[in-house]
Amino acid sequence: MQLEPGTVTVLIGANGSGKTYLLESIAGLQPESEVESVFGNERVWLTDRSRRRLNAAALLAYGYASQSPEEQLIARTVRDELVFTLKPYGLSDTEVGKRTSAALTAVGWDASWLDREPQHMSGGERRRVALACLFAAPTPWLLLDEPTAGLDAAAHAELSCMLKQRAAEGQGILLISHDTDWAIPFADRVWLMGSDRSIRDCEPEELLVHPEWFAECGMAIPAWLRVLRGLRRLGVDTSLREPAEHTATAAAAAGVSRGQRDPGLTRNMRDDPAMEAAAAQMETRRDYERAVASWRGEHSVKRTGSPLADYDPRSVWLSYVLLSTAILMQKSWMGIAVSAIITAAAILAGRIPLRRWLGAIKAMTVFTVTAAIIAGIASGGHGLTWEIGGFLASLQSTARPLLVMLLGFGLPIVITPLRLRRSLEQSFAVRGQVPSAGQTIILTVTLLLRFIPVLLAEWQRFAKLNLARGKAARFSLRKLPGQLRELLLPFMLSLFRIAEQAASALESRGVGRRPYPRVRRTLRWQLKDVALTTSCLLLLLLFWRFS
Repeated sequence: MQLEPGTVTVLIGANGSGKTYLLESIAGLQPESEVESVFGNERVWLTDRSRRRLNAAALLAYGYASQSPEEQLIARTVRDELVFTLKPYGLSDTEVGKRTSAALTAVGWDASWLDREPQHMSGGERRRVALACLFAAPTPWLLLDEPTAGLDAAAHAELSCMLKQRAAEGQGILLISHDTDWAIPFADRVWLMGSDRSIRDCEPEELLVHPEWFAECGMAIPAWLRVLRGLRRLGVDTSLREPAEHTATAAAAAGVSRGQRDPGLTRNMRDDPAMEAAAAQMETRRDYERAVASWRGEHSVKRTGSPLADYDPRSVWLSYVLLSTAILMQKSWMGIAVSAIITAAAILAGRIPLRRWLGAIKAMTVFTVTAAIIAGIASGGHGLTWEIGGFLASLQSTARPLLVMLLGFGLPIVITPLRLRRSLEQSFAVRGQVPSAGQTIILTVTLLLRFIPVLLAEWQRFAKLNLARGKAARFSLRKLPGQLRELLLPFMLSLFRIAEQAASALESRGVGRRPYPRVRRTLRWQLKDVALTTSCLLLLLLFWRFS
C-alpha cells in the first residue's frame, strides 16, 4: 500500500480491529510487528547481521501524536518543549526560531506563550502545545491517533483547517478517527480496516455508493451517510466534501429540520436498496457473532494457561517467598548457577508468561551489566584501570535480584487480584470478620498486585512515545541520563494521575466508611498446595545448608 505526500488518509474501523497497532507498526514502535514501512527511500527497520535495528533517518521522517499527545510533554516551558522536539533535526538557531514562530501561529498563539508552563495549563491548552510541537518538526509525514478525542466542535473545525493547510504545503497525513463525519469530508483516501486486519483502500465518494463496506468491517452505517444518500435520492445536489453546515442547509431546503421528519426523505432512506443490503449484511454478521458466542458458551473448555492458576494463591505466594529467599542467600557462582536453573525450570513448568514484560527484562539486564562494568573501574597510580574482580562481585550481587524478578513477573498474571483478595480475607478473618489492620493489608496488597501490570504497561507506552518524539534509534550510554529523564517525567506524572483516579474511585465506593462484608470460605488448601510449599521449603533448607 502506498500513500502520496500532500494527501490525507483516514484509517477507520471497529473498536479492537488493530488501528493503533498498525499506526505504531508504521512508525516502528512495535518491534515484533510484521508490517514493513518505508518513508521515501528510508526503511524503518534495517537488518544488520541478521539483527533488526531502527533506522534513525526513517524516524526523522514523521511526527507522531498519540491519543493523548499532551501526556508526552516533559519540559518546564512551551519554548523548551519546542526546542526538545526540534533537537534531533540539528537545525540552526535561526531555523528553530522560524519554526517555533510558525508552529505557534498554526495553533492560534503568539510569542507570549513561549514562557508559560504546560503543566499549569488546562487540558485544551496542553493539547495545543502538543500540536504545536507536532507541526514544528520539519517532517514530510504526520501520524495522528484520534486527534479529536476530548475536543469540542470549534476545536474540530480548527484542527481540520490545520491539517488541510499542512496537506496543501506537501505534508502527508495518516490519521485514525472514529469521527467519520469530521474526517472523511477532507480525506483524499480512506482505509477501512476489518476485524481480521484486512484493509480496503478507497476514495471517500465510493462510500456513498457502497455503504455495505462499513458493515463488512463490523461498523454501523453512519447517520450522516444515510442522510446524504436520502438527500441525493430526493434530487438534492450535495457533496461528501461539503462542510456539515452546508449539508444541514440542503436538508432544511428539502423539508427536513430539527423536530420535523420529511416523509419523502424517510421513505428514500428506508427504501434505499444499498442501505437495505448493508443493514441485512450487518444483521447477518451480528447473527453469526451471536451464534459463535453461543457455541463457545455451550462448548466451553478450560483455557490452557499456567497450572499455577489452579493452586491456592496463598500457597503460590508462600512458595515464591521461600524460593526467593533461597536464591537471595546464594553467595557463590555455583549457587547462582543452580538458582538460575531452578528459576528457568519454574518458569517453564509453571508456564509463566514473560513475553509481555520483555522490555522491562531487557532494561533490567542492561542495567545489571552496566552497573557491573562501572563497578570494575578503579583508579590507580597509572590512572583509571578495569578490574575483573569488581566486575564479577557486582554482577554476582545483581544477578540474584534479577532471578527473583523473573519469577515475580508472572505472578500478577497467573493470580488475579480477586482470588488473592479472597485468600487474604480468609487468612485474616476471625469468625467471618476481618479486623481493620487486616483490611488495610488486604487493600494494599491487592492494589499493588492490580497496578503492577498497569505500571508496566504505562512504562512501555511512554517508552514508545519517547522513541517517536525523541527519535533515539539506538541505545547510548552517553545519552542515557537524558533519555531516562525524558521517559521518567511523563511516566511519573501519569502515575500521579492514576493514583488520584484510584483514590477517587475508592472514596466513591465507600472504602473505609462502609462495614466490611462477612467473609465466606471459598478456598481450601489441597494436597498439591501442600506439596508445592513443602518442596520450596526443602529447597530453602538445602540452599541454606550448603550456602
